[in-house]
Amino acid sequence: MKVYFDTGLLLKLYLTEQNSPDAIALIQSHGSPICFCGLQQTELRNAIYRKCGRGEITQRQLARTLKDIQADMDGGVLEIPDVEWREVWRKADQITAKYALATQCRTLDVLHVAVAMQLDIKTFGTTDARQIMVARKVGLKVISLTSERRG
Repeated sequence: MKVYFDTGLLLKLYLTEQNSPDAIALIQSHGSPICFCGLQQTELRNAIYRKCGRGEITQRQLARTLKDIQADMDGGVLEIPDVEWREVWRKADQITAKYALATQCRTLDVLHVAVAMQLDIKTFGTTDARQIMVARKVGLKVISLTSERRG
């Protein structure tokens, strides 16, 4: 696994949203398997259920999307890494102490960055401006839909 993709980008693989074609192209350009840790799994599923609860997708779309995710997990497109969660929490605390005041980055966003660091993944994909700032501050190369379009 070469890139850690934030859940906001992964969601665009499974549900049509603004910029989905760009997100799909970005993710596919980095090959597979795609890192899919427990944090990403839970946050992605939660986002899909919430979309259904808000009436943005149907129950049928919900079931199909969850089935598609499971198929990608079973087929090795999404790979579940061994994450050392104690180390992730330690790193997240360090990132928060050092950068939260300046970046106002949310907890889940910090946790995603900490997971990438713990897994020794050097490239981080996200579209969240605050998460981009934090990822760069800790030395990760950041890719996003906007940075890809600019070259």
